[in-house]
Amino acid sequence: MKSRLRLLFSVAVGALLCMPLLPVCGADDAVKVSVVTDRPEALYACGEEARFLVTVTDEGGAVTAGSVECTLTLDGGNKLATLTGELGPQATEITGELQEPGVLLCTAVYTDGGKRHVGSAGAAYDPYQIQPSAPEPADFDRFWDRAKNRLARVAMDPILEKSEQHSTPDVSVYKISLGNIAGSRVYGWFGLPNRAGKFPAILTVPYAGVYPTPANWTDWARRGFIAMGISAHDYDCDLPKETYEELNGGAIRGYPFRGRESANSYYFMRVFLSCVRSIDYLTSRPEWDGETLIVTGSSQGGGLSIVSAGLDQRVTGIAANVPALCDHTGAMVGRQAGWPRLIPSGDELAVERVTRVSQYYDAVNFARRIKCPTIMAVGLVDRTCPPSGIFAAFNQIQGPKQMEITPLMGHSQSAEYGLLRDRWIPQQAFGPGPALQMR
Repeated sequence: MKSRLRLLFSVAVGALLCMPLLPVCGADDAVKVSVVTDRPEALYACGEEARFLVTVTDEGGAVTAGSVECTLTLDGGNKLATLTGELGPQATEITGELQEPGVLLCTAVYTDGGKRHVGSAGAAYDPYQIQPSAPEPADFDRFWDRAKNRLARVAMDPILEKSEQHSTPDVSVYKISLGNIAGSRVYGWFGLPNRAGKFPAILTVPYAGVYPTPANWTDWARRGFIAMGISAHDYDCDLPKETYEELNGGAIRGYPFRGRESANSYYFMRVFLSCVRSIDYLTSRPEWDGETLIVTGSSQGGGLSIVSAGLDQRVTGIAANVPALCDHTGAMVGRQAGWPRLIPSGDELAVERVTRVSQYYDAVNFARRIKCPTIMAVGLVDRTCPPSGIFAAFNQIQGPKQMEITPLMGHSQSAEYGLLRDRWIPQQAFGPGPALQMR
């Protein structure tokens, strides 16, 4: 589909800003391509010009001969322009603008001896106005109410096994499993402070992959929480590494796409309900304070944090770093969909079918139902979970919220967000903190 956004662009060498080349030194002294925007915060109003400044260094020294191929896209989706810039004593400048909210991504490629070196930067245009790419299904709530009712008919059946390895005098840590739909179980770790009292609860939900669930996700118990961290999969949480590698290559290979032809058979049905079942357990514990339940995670876990709060009003706050599962239908408006790029290309019937299914599993639609306080983080050059989809989800949240934007970060976690999260979560439980701000 043709983008609705109009792009203006130009290319110049050392133009206007006459910015000198800045050396970029890496640990391996490799060739580096650096792209930055003329505004450190990389935020623009629609119609304003963004200037992308491209520099190349080799072992810390400026490269002043040759050229770079620069591509401007709508956040990794529709290609808007391909330009060639000549390197020289000043930065190569690429300019562009968007007329509607979105993220303009500039990707620069320098080829040296047949090897490509890539750098990129994003310019966010009125990002707090970015909207979802598609409406939600009319029966979205009915669909998930039926799913939760299905889960409610399954006995919770908690099985706990204390881990002496991970327990301390202050905290008891247990392997835990809980009953889930279709005869499956939720596997993870549970941590409990070794003192009398009532405690807030926190659930850590998993990033993507097939791996042993980290026991340290219960470390919040050392800070006065009842804490749980879970796996996405129907397998014990601390099997040998080789077993997970076999599963990843066989039994659950390509799990993000399994069953995607039907909303009732898609793999993430039991994953989403695993989050609800974990909330069931945490809120059933006599040690729970009856008030606070935080869900937190990164990437897939960031998406699951949004889903958890949208599915279950018992969640009182979420901290979601670079969330996946956002805006599966992004290609409908010319931008890149979020992980896992659920909708296939090619067969028209398959595209139509999976598109319909994807809307029941899009974090954007769960975000519409969130009223609790939320913190979120985004990197403007994240190609795994593109920022446009993350903003589309964030902008639907109805409660107090704050976005931590890192302009040159890809799919990662910034130090600033880590500090914010580690300060903010205890504030939700133990005392008021500063008001959240969109920034």
